[in-house]
Amino acid sequence: MSIALITKTPNFKLLLTPATPVPSSAGGCVFAVDPNLPANEAELFWLPSQRASAVILEATPTPNGEGLRFTPSSWTGVRAHRHAGDGEHIILGTVFDQHQLWLPDPPPTGHALAAIIPLDDLATGRTAATERFLRHVKGRRLPPTPGPNPRFVDTLRALDGHLNGASYRAIAQCIFGPARVAAEPWRTSPLRDATIRLVRTGIALMRGGYRKFLRK
Repeated sequence: MSIALITKTPNFKLLLTPATPVPSSAGGCVFAVDPNLPANEAELFWLPSQRASAVILEATPTPNGEGLRFTPSSWTGVRAHRHAGDGEHIILGTVFDQHQLWLPDPPPTGHALAAIIPLDDLATGRTAATERFLRHVKGRRLPPTPGPNPRFVDTLRALDGHLNGASYRAIAQCIFGPARVAAEPWRTSPLRDATIRLVRTGIALMRGGYRKFLRK
């Protein structure tokens, strides 16, 4: 059996958006983003069809109509702009307030825009995402959003401990506190069962369950 070594092509920046993979004489493979970037710095374009918060835009039938116009260079916080075979993709905003846009058939600069909201299971999420994007480009303050779910935070902490080799008891001490863990026999403690459930939930999310959050 032969083993092929995969290396980063030095031309990865030129190969970000082809509709189909393009062979490179330099070897390796085409990367969607620079693989050397940390996860919190890489700009990821999720499939718009699978992400409820992706805003789909197209030209309005009347070029001189009122409303938002296609002028991405004047929009605040544009972080990534890609031209691909299926249209243009734009990410703007911040890490905590991100807007992903997809224009399947980009209009000329300055043309009035309309939002497309397919009447499917993601319609409610797309409507809310469109309103958030419109507030952003018009400079309006967004309404406050709730903080992270405490159980979700505990799930990630439990998964992190598990992946680093920590025992269930050690994980429970970090999440619930040493005093609560020591208050009753560990083998029959409800905290032990709760910790195991948190770890299992975290593993399930890591193995693909996270995708359900894209549909919210």
